[in-house]
Amino acid sequence: MSTPHETYANRFGLRPVALARHGMVASANPLATQAGVRMLARGGNAVDAIVAAAAAIGVVEPYMSGLAGCGVLLLTRPGHRPLALNFLGRAPSGATPERLDGQNRTSGALAVAVPGNLAGWARVLADHGTLRLAEVLQPAIELCEGGFPMTLFDQQMFDEHPAHLDAEARRVYLHDGKRPALGARVVQPDLAATFRKIAHQGIGVVYDGEVGEAIVRDLQAAGSSMTREDLATYPGRLAWTEALTTTYRGVEVFTAPPPSSGIQVLETLNGMAGWDVGRMEHLGSDHLATIAEAARAARVDTDRYVADPDFVEVPVERLLGPDHTEELRSAMRARLSPEHEPVAVAGGSQGGPDKASAIETAGSPGGAASTTHLAACDRSGLAVNITHSLGNGFGSGIVARGTGVALNNALHWTSTDPAHPNRVEPGKRHEWPVAPVHLVREGRFWATVGTPGSYGILVTTVQVLANLIDFGLNVQDAIGAPRFRWLDEAIDPLPAETLRMESRVPESTRQALAARGYRLDMLGAWSMRVGGVQAVMADPGTGWLMGGADPRRNGYAIGW
Repeated sequence: MSTPHETYANRFGLRPVALARHGMVASANPLATQAGVRMLARGGNAVDAIVAAAAAIGVVEPYMSGLAGCGVLLLTRPGHRPLALNFLGRAPSGATPERLDGQNRTSGALAVAVPGNLAGWARVLADHGTLRLAEVLQPAIELCEGGFPMTLFDQQMFDEHPAHLDAEARRVYLHDGKRPALGARVVQPDLAATFRKIAHQGIGVVYDGEVGEAIVRDLQAAGSSMTREDLATYPGRLAWTEALTTTYRGVEVFTAPPPSSGIQVLETLNGMAGWDVGRMEHLGSDHLATIAEAARAARVDTDRYVADPDFVEVPVERLLGPDHTEELRSAMRARLSPEHEPVAVAGGSQGGPDKASAIETAGSPGGAASTTHLAACDRSGLAVNITHSLGNGFGSGIVARGTGVALNNALHWTSTDPAHPNRVEPGKRHEWPVAPVHLVREGRFWATVGTPGSYGILVTTVQVLANLIDFGLNVQDAIGAPRFRWLDEAIDPLPAETLRMESRVPESTRQALAARGYRLDMLGAWSMRVGGVQAVMADPGTGWLMGGADPRRNGYAIGW
């Protein structure tokens, strides 16, 4: 019997790979991607494109990021090794464990760190861009003034995060106190005015001018210790650093150093290298269990060691060294052994469970962290990607009056435990699981990969890398393939015991994992709980650039 005729663009998700010669931009919203492509079309480079897209994405996804958020970027220049720029938030000068212990750091003024996004965008543009800041901010200004249309995904985000919005945020984002209707225009005139001031006066208007004064005024009135000096000193403390690296299957993998948690990605790959993942059945139980166990073991190191290296000594060389890699693999072997079943199963039972009950359906949306990722590459080989965030949806819930600027809640990811490396201290940057990645193959830039998703970032990224490197999937299929993550947020017990998994993972794999003792918390077929990956690849042989974007959000890759 002949096979029925079938056509498709890709195996997972049916979206085709975006192709271009001159440049490629990928972001979580087509309007932001278009903002970047406009810069390429006017002769700008990848840095010009990504800064334009970064400003625009905060307008059209105001719940995910914005100029008062925090982030990390990775940059590869032609003929050079990747560099990292960390612009994560710093604790205000009066933020001490004693002051914050027992206080609400999930929303409100005490959750707000000194913001870094605007300073980070301006720094990379000044150092490696070709266009003026006023030029790259123009698309964001137009989107503020003309509005963006409310999509189904936007509505879901607005529905999940309205409770903690302050009065100004509700005025700015809601229509008559309700989330905007599908297709309704959301305009932000105050934010447009702020961007125009930045375009004409520079970022000093935020860090040492009238916008910053408004931010500090509202925060201090609500109990924050942030000062004008905290803002004014932030941009001057930014510095380029070398990226961390490991080699996996002959591919050099680069990511940002601490306080980014990207080192966990590299540790996970080092652990996986002890198994020939590419010979396993794709999406089979061995494939997923190997990645899961490597990530589970490495996650403990993130909690135990990763922090701001200006305050805490992070043992990077030891964590990436051969002795510790063997320790990780030993832990993996113990749990992957046929003679051993992971202890945690449905209901936390330690013996004789009903294996079918180890698969459950996720009841609540779970996880409020809201982040975004974007990437750009041009024909010269210049490549850059950014992961940045407000923290939770709409950040702290505070919009500084009259500015349109939403403020982050990054201090939620700090600790008041005196013994914890991520203990909050004045001026200290918080550890955050943002981990943009660059890949170099045979000495030449090959790809960028990155995703939002809180601590799921560090598992999602590895799955996409395995899809590319071990299984040879194209960039869009590598993103679209079903994924999982550990339930391992900062508030969860570690080592993690529950896997959250998309239902598109084959049923035979799910049953096999349950039979091995894994507790599975089932998501829908497509879920942003396992990230929203954007990626750009370069084929040095043909010169083609290839872009992929995640259909789990409004993601789009567009080339020029």
